[in-house]
Amino acid sequence: MAEPEPPPSFEDFDARLDKARPAKKPGADEPPPRLEYGPGLQAGVEVVAGVGVGTLIGWGLDRWLGTMPLFLIVFFMLGAAAGVLNAYRHLRRMQNGS
Repeated sequence: MAEPEPPPSFEDFDARLDKARPAKKPGADEPPPRLEYGPGLQAGVEVVAGVGVGTLIGWGLDRWLGTMPLFLIVFFMLGAAAGVLNAYRHLRRMQNGS
């Protein structure tokens, strides 16, 4: 009875696998660039916080003084303007690198 052929060695398999893989490009070991969501997210939070704080102040003043919705509208607009201004300042700071 003939003995079965032994399976190929792992070195043979590794050599064939290396030949089948494409050659690595120089600099391929560098990690991919990271996406920076922080500045944009913080700018959005600035706007939402300004609108929220302005709305709460206006709502509180209207309840206290009984002038619904006068101060709510005024402070909503002021809060939105302050939030957009803060976001603009933050993004300009990030753009200038300081």
